[in-house]
Amino acid sequence: MSSPLDITQVSNLALDLLDEAPLTSFDTDTGHVARWFRRNFWPVAWSLMRKHPWNFALARANLAADAAVPVFGAQYAYPIPPDCLRVLPLSADGREDGREVWYKAEGQQILTNEPPPRPVRYIRRIDTPGLFDAQFVDVLAATLAQKAAHFITGKQSYAQALGQMAAGLLAEAQMIDALEGAPDGPIDDFWLDARRA
Repeated sequence: MSSPLDITQVSNLALDLLDEAPLTSFDTDTGHVARWFRRNFWPVAWSLMRKHPWNFALARANLAADAAVPVFGAQYAYPIPPDCLRVLPLSADGREDGREVWYKAEGQQILTNEPPPRPVRYIRRIDTPGLFDAQFVDVLAATLAQKAAHFITGKQSYAQALGQMAAGLLAEAQMIDALEGAPDGPIDDFWLDARRA
């Protein structure tokens, strides 16, 4: 479930792991630690979102094809949604357990031979910490602390220990995140369907 924390509070969770003084305000503090967090917070958060299909960051769209047909290799091109961090595997009908279809994400387009409208599932960029899952916040704080450790403390051992902590928290969060909802059915396989016919 979502976490009611703001960006300053999430940053302070990371600083707590480093046993450092908290930020008063993410936006207005002027020290070198605050500047580090302003430079790194969102790139780290979006990178973590991209690594796993977190339930809080999933989105669906029905895309219309671009007017321009790809030069070669695919019959259709679809614009990648502007808030997309990662396109999830396409299926013929958009279902998670549907028959997977060929596609490539290139530049700002999805290339495929599947006709429009194209149902797409993707990981969207979330820009509001209050929408983050509570366990994602734990992973983000540990990852921020790990990345900031050497810069702030000068101790490489902090970075290594926090890296292990972040990896453990990520594995636990991914497992729990995957358990929210009914399990997917078996993936449709046209080879098996053809054999059964």
